Amino acid sequence: MLWGKRILEWAPSPSDAAEWMIKLNDRWALDGRDPNSYTGIFWVMGRHDRPWGPKRPVFGSVRYMSSANTKRKLKLDGYLEQWSVDTSAWSGKR
Repeated sequence: MLWGKRILEWAPSPSDAAEWMIKLNDRWALDGRDPNSYTGIFWVMGRHDRPWGPKRPVFGSVRYMSSANTKRKLKLDGYLEQWSVDTSAWSGKR
């Protein structure tokens, strides 16, 4: 959902955002053109959800989601500690 909210924020219009998400989904999603994938895309756009207020630029009354809010919902530090890769060796820096 987070990536979809970022696309909605970056796109020039909601219809462009939907088009971009569908193209990304059709190309990269493991379930491809599964109806549930399309439901997820349009849920990002506010379908199947109640209006949220106050209205905001870009999002209107569509539920907003930020990276900071997402991070608070997850135990991200432990996950990153366990699974992140030390990329300093790739650039020759340590």
